[in-house]
Amino acid sequence: MVSMPGANAFESKFREFLQEPETQDVIREDQRKELDVMKKIDEMEKLEELQGQREQLAVALQDLPPESQRLIYPILRLKMVQNLLFATLKETRKSGISFVHAVRDPGLMRMLEKVRDEMLNDPDNAKRIEGEWFHNVGLCAENQVKKAPKKERGVLPATQMLPIITSGAQLRVNGNHKFRQGKFKEALEMYMQGCVGFELYQATNAQDQGLLDEVHVQVRKNTQAAAIKTRDWTICITSCNEVLKMVPDDTKSLYRRALANWHLGEVETSTEDLEEILKKRVTDYNEIHESSYTKKLARSMLRQIEASEERAEIIEHKMAKALAVTIPITGAAVGGGPAPPAPPQATPSLTMTDEYKAAEQALMDEAEDAPMEEAD
Repeated sequence: MVSMPGANAFESKFREFLQEPETQDVIREDQRKELDVMKKIDEMEKLEELQGQREQLAVALQDLPPESQRLIYPILRLKMVQNLLFATLKETRKSGISFVHAVRDPGLMRMLEKVRDEMLNDPDNAKRIEGEWFHNVGLCAENQVKKAPKKERGVLPATQMLPIITSGAQLRVNGNHKFRQGKFKEALEMYMQGCVGFELYQATNAQDQGLLDEVHVQVRKNTQAAAIKTRDWTICITSCNEVLKMVPDDTKSLYRRALANWHLGEVETSTEDLEEILKKRVTDYNEIHESSYTKKLARSMLRQIEASEERAEIIEHKMAKALAVTIPITGAAVGGGPAPPAPPQATPSLTMTDEYKAAEQALMDEAEDAPMEEAD
């Protein structure tokens, strides 16, 4: 190969340039700026973890033009409206389009105008429309479940159970390796593959089924942890439900399901699970520590939900006052229940306190769990 003296000379000069003190200072400054940007992004992601659906929506609605705000704020008490708008917000975040532009879609605006007119003229009829909407959504979900092909679980004798257990355990080990590397999407895929055999087959007797369920529960718990990392909340809830079928008193799965439901905007469902955790009594000595810690996390999360709802309440009333519109009191902010109290005059800071930072880190650390037994 023919050498090129000119190229070698340039490379040598370039290396000398990189070693100069001024160049090193510029490089270090660029690295510092990049780290600062990454830190700010991380802080914003953690702040989002502290904000429920209603608060995120309240913040986003502040960017809408006044005419859109005057239409939306009087009907924002309806959970149907909250769900529709938050679904729009999530879709715009995924697609990268403007939330303001999406909300001004003619079809969505016509529907909101109709709800607004019903709310102003006949609040009871507006609640009836909301009830019918949720009923129809539920029917659609039930219909999808009915249409889904039924999977009849095959029956395996004890001699054929070993491959199912081995495959599930090995995929769990592989998933744990990816999890520790920070490759959470790949870990989630491996955990879900590890669950397949347990979903397709069952044992011939209760004792052998117990062996299958023991491994299945472990893989499902790791699936929950990875799904929380990837923010696949529906997958997390499904895995929590599967574990609770096999272990009804598993407080960790109850907590994770509450966390996932909160991120999906299901505040009542989330609160019910958290309150269920606090009511549970543990008699097994080996479970006392885990139950005690999970209860601590549940209390912390309940405080976060309450704080997020209060912040959303303040933002909504502040904007409504600025627009000179009235938000009708039709029940709790999330639909139904007693009317909310009047908002406090002072607006609490949206900045995370040290207490919230510590609580959030504890929440996510416990939710993710280190895979395997060190993970769960």
